[in-house]
Amino acid sequence: MNDHIHTLLRILPACDLATTEVRWFTEQASGSATLSALPRAQRIELIVPAALSNIYIAALPKQSLARRYKLLPHLLEDRLLSPAATLHFGLKDQSNKIIAVERKWLERCLSLLAEHQITPSAAWSLYDFLPEGTHWCIALDQQACLVRTPEGQYSQFEDASILDGLIGDAPREDLILADLIQHTEPGTNLLQGDFAQRSQWQFDWKTLQTPALSLSAIFAVVLLGQIGDWWQLRSTKLALQREMRQTYAAAFPGEPVFDPILQLQSKLREGGGLSSNGAGDSLDLLLQVANIAGSGLQLEQLEYANGSLSLELPDSQASSLQTQLKGAGLSAETQAATTGRMKILIRAQAVK
Repeated sequence: MNDHIHTLLRILPACDLATTEVRWFTEQASGSATLSALPRAQRIELIVPAALSNIYIAALPKQSLARRYKLLPHLLEDRLLSPAATLHFGLKDQSNKIIAVERKWLERCLSLLAEHQITPSAAWSLYDFLPEGTHWCIALDQQACLVRTPEGQYSQFEDASILDGLIGDAPREDLILADLIQHTEPGTNLLQGDFAQRSQWQFDWKTLQTPALSLSAIFAVVLLGQIGDWWQLRSTKLALQREMRQTYAAAFPGEPVFDPILQLQSKLREGGGLSSNGAGDSLDLLLQVANIAGSGLQLEQLEYANGSLSLELPDSQASSLQTQLKGAGLSAETQAATTGRMKILIRAQAVK
C-alpha cells in the first residue's frame, strides 16, 4: 500500500457523473481511479471539463469585485450559450476574463465529493490551464484537444488533424495538457459567489494533549501545595485559639470562655482601657504583645503564669520578636525550647 501523501492532487471528473471514476494529476504522476481510491494528498483541487465551461473576454466596469460579479449576467446576456440562471460565473479582480460553468453539474459534483469526505480547496476550468499569448495555443491530450486563438477564443476538438488546415502557417505553441495541469497555476478560482468556501476549521485537541497533561500535573502539584499550606495554617490557627482560651481561663478563673478575643475587648471597655495592676495585668500584657508582634507568627504555645507571658516560636521569629519587644520598652528574655524553637519570657511588671 502506498502511504505517500502528495502536496497537491487535481481531479478531473467526467461530464457524466454517473461514474465516480475520475482522472487525477499530482506533481509527478497521473492516472484514473474511483473517488474512494484516490491518492492521498494535503490539498485537492477540482477541474471542470472544457465541455461544461466557456471563457469570455469583456470590458468590465471599474467597480468592486462583488459589484462586478452581480453585473455579469447582464453584461454577457447576448453572448451566453445558455440562460444565465443555469450558469455559475467566476472572475478575478483586475481581469476582464470571465468563466461560466454549468451550475447544476458543479453542484452535483461538489455534493458527490462531499459524500466521499473530499473538500476541494479550489475549482478551475480546464480551459484556464492554457497560457495566454498572441499566438495559437494547442494543448493535446489522449482524450481532448484544447485550442486558444490569438483573439482569446477557446474551443475543444476531438480530431487534432483538422487544426493544421485551420491554423495554416500562423505562429503556434503545442503543449501537453497533462503537463499544464501538473505544473500550471490557473488564474480564476470558481469557488466564489454561491460556491464560496465556508470555514471548515476544526479544532484538533490531540495537538494540545501533551501540554494539557503537563499543565494539569503542574496545577495538581500547586493545588496540593496550597491545600497543605491551608491545612498547616488552619492547624496553627486552631492551636492559637486553644492557647488563647486557656490563657483567658487562667486569667479569669470561673468565667466561661466563648470567644476570648471578644471577651478581652469587652473587659478592656469595661475597665476604661489598659490597667497596670490586678487581674487586668495579664490582659494588658497579652494585648500589648499582640499589637507589637502583628500577624504571621507561628505560635506553638502561649502561657501566662506568675505574672509572666511565655511565647514559644521558631528560632527565626523569636530573635526578631525579642528585638521588637525591647524596642517597645518591654523586658523580653529567651530560653531554649525544643529543637529549632525558642521561648520568649515577658514579665507583666515591665509593661509601661
